[in-house]
Amino acid sequence: MPIDEYIEHFHNITYGMLRRKYEPRQNSHKMPKWMKSNHESGKFRRIKSRDQPTIIRLADGGIVGYRLPARLVDSGLQHAHGLEKWVEEFGESLPRKIDTCRGVQCVRHYARWVKYDQDFKPRLSQDYLDDGEMARKFFECSQLLWNRTTEWFPKHYLERVFQDLTQYPLNDGENRLCGAWTGCAVNVAVDNRPVQTQVHRDVQGFINGMSCLCPFSIFSAGGMVLWELRAMVKLNRGDLFFFMDHLINHSTEKAWARVIQWLHSWINARGFGCRGNMGLKTLV
Repeated sequence: MPIDEYIEHFHNITYGMLRRKYEPRQNSHKMPKWMKSNHESGKFRRIKSRDQPTIIRLADGGIVGYRLPARLVDSGLQHAHGLEKWVEEFGESLPRKIDTCRGVQCVRHYARWVKYDQDFKPRLSQDYLDDGEMARKFFECSQLLWNRTTEWFPKHYLERVFQDLTQYPLNDGENRLCGAWTGCAVNVAVDNRPVQTQVHRDVQGFINGMSCLCPFSIFSAGGMVLWELRAMVKLNRGDLFFFMDHLINHSTEKAWARVIQWLHSWINARGFGCRGNMGLKTLV
């Protein structure tokens, strides 16, 4: 049954422009001062929360974002409850691994990737191996989330993107850890500091891919700032936000939350890899 969707049109930028401006390195330092000033003065466009899915469509028809309200993911928010149960049990035991690029105080990368493998074979990330039972419990508690993100991926608009994410096989007997994605990053608020990421792009992402994030836990509501679009997407606990994080500089507003964001599988010159994260976002 078709679902009623709301479209946010952006007429001043195209998907083609974002692709042409792509750089395989961070470039937020090139952002003009007037753009930062407009953000600080509240002049960015605010994409409000709705009870229906929201499509972010650019002037050439390209879709770079898709927000899904939590109640459509699961009416009882069980996908968020599972994550919160895991944090309640293991949050204090998680190593304080700081991501200086994104300004996150505690991040765990749970993935199958080839990033550090000389044979270019997908292997479990070191964080997964180090955390042992905590990592295994995480995937027990988050299984509903991965099922629903795969179900709700906007395949009706981005079928080729979904095919590209899921077409590369793992070794015999191995499964993707996170539904359509091969891994995730877990960002957790610690020491009374909210999860708030600095401006960045996830430059190692698959150029034809799309990531997804989901805020959860104690969450006062916040938003994802999309800098090239000069917009802020409001997010609530348990929402899903699919977007092209490798093309768009983004950051998060202050919000008391633990957030999960998982990224997509990707292919580069070294072969098969993955990225992802919990909180509002990612790895380089």
